[in-house]
Amino acid sequence: MLVDIADFNNAGEIIEAESISEWEELYSVLTEMPLHIKSADQAGLQGNPIFDPVGTNSYIKEKLLEKKWGANLPIPEEYAFMGTDIDFGKNNILLEVQFSNYPFLLNNILRSELFFQGNIQFTSKKINTVIIVTKGHMFPASNSTLYYEQGKKQLTALAKHKVFDVPMRLVGLQENYGSGINIIRTTYDNPRYSRTVVNQETIKCSINAGRTARSRASITI
Repeated sequence: MLVDIADFNNAGEIIEAESISEWEELYSVLTEMPLHIKSADQAGLQGNPIFDPVGTNSYIKEKLLEKKWGANLPIPEEYAFMGTDIDFGKNNILLEVQFSNYPFLLNNILRSELFFQGNIQFTSKKINTVIIVTKGHMFPASNSTLYYEQGKKQLTALAKHKVFDVPMRLVGLQENYGSGINIIRTTYDNPRYSRTVVNQETIKCSINAGRTARSRASITI
């Protein structure tokens, strides 16, 4: 896949100086990852190919574990009101993979700021940067789920008014338009909620641009 990047609070300079190897590992995982899709179950989208957050998360987790990243890092008990765990971490980097509804980004930002200001350690080192990965607007997806361009606008507005100090890199998953693009299509035993895989196959598809800048792409198989 392709990636877009937006840095806040000098995250780019900090990553270059202190965490370049961790970033290169993550970058290689994301750019080598094929697009994951599933069939939609929501009204108005039923049967259409849409972005698959479960398959994407599973792929990222498998590949980062191979590179010795920690996964599902427990949040200390005194901060349990902020959730149960952080998705991933290695050395100075915390990583959240966010494909949920768009308000959850604010939760990620606020708890990341709390952990940063409180010098909370999830790995052997203190946090210097938080990376959040989400999908691009181009992909058809479940209603109200966060996309990169939306997240970038939120973070830009918050950073302008100094709402958070933690260095943060927002990463958006994108893909080329055109035909013959490799994708992984997964069928689950319950299309909307299940993580139980019934079938998974690697196939080729065409990704076609929408008619307007606000339109999402269409995926044809």
